[in-house]
Amino acid sequence: MKPETHAWQALHLHAAAQLRPGFAARAVSAARTVAPTFASQCLVSVATAAVCLGAIFFVHTHRTATETAQNLAGWEAIALEAQKVGDFR
Repeated sequence: MKPETHAWQALHLHAAAQLRPGFAARAVSAARTVAPTFASQCLVSVATAAVCLGAIFFVHTHRTATETAQNLAGWEAIALEAQKVGDFR
C-alpha cells in the first residue's frame, strides 16, 4: 500500500469521526425541505455553484493582486540595485 493511500485513509477516518451518526440523512432531509421539487433543487444547486465560483474568483483576484505587488516590489529593488551599480562605473 502506498503511503499516500494510508494518509488519505487516515484523513477519511478522521473526517468521518467528526460527523455525528445520521448526518447524511439529516442533510438530505433538510435539503428536501428547502427545495422540495426537482426544479427548486436545481435552482439551489445553481445558486450554491454561483456562490462557490464567486468566492473562488474573489480569493484568486486577491492572491493575484498580492503576488503582483510583491513581484513589482522585488523588481523595483533589483532595478534600484542595478542603477546603483551603473552609477559606480
